[in-house]
Amino acid sequence: MKWAVLAIRIVLAGMFLYAGFIKAGASEEFALALVPFTILPAEWAGAFAVILAWTEIVAGLLLLIPRIYPLGAALILLLAGVFIGALGWALANGIIVDCACFGRDEAPSAIKMVWAIVRDVVIGAASLAVLAWAFYKRAGRQ
Repeated sequence: MKWAVLAIRIVLAGMFLYAGFIKAGASEEFALALVPFTILPAEWAGAFAVILAWTEIVAGLLLLIPRIYPLGAALILLLAGVFIGALGWALANGIIVDCACFGRDEAPSAIKMVWAIVRDVVIGAASLAVLAWAFYKRAGRQ
């Protein structure tokens, strides 16, 4: 089980580091992708894009540090919840957007948004498994 959790941590860290660096390297473009969501005022999109990119990078790094990886898992669980909420809200309101999770998507569609939500549910479940393992270990049941 220990090796499975380590593999999950490495995969999640890689995903979030990759996504974070993609967003950080194109923060203006990512900010433009956030505007159609209309959840935030358009003036906040630039700052939010930078903060989100660096939050993903920090989460990925935390997940790789042995003593504090539960913090990274908790942060990724929180981010997955935010992503699910934002995409779900947009779909429910008939807003078809590019999630820009791993860079810009040329043709946004409702089905791509649904698949992004499914992916985020899997990411959330994986981070929850990492957290559960950490609590299990901490309780001395290793």
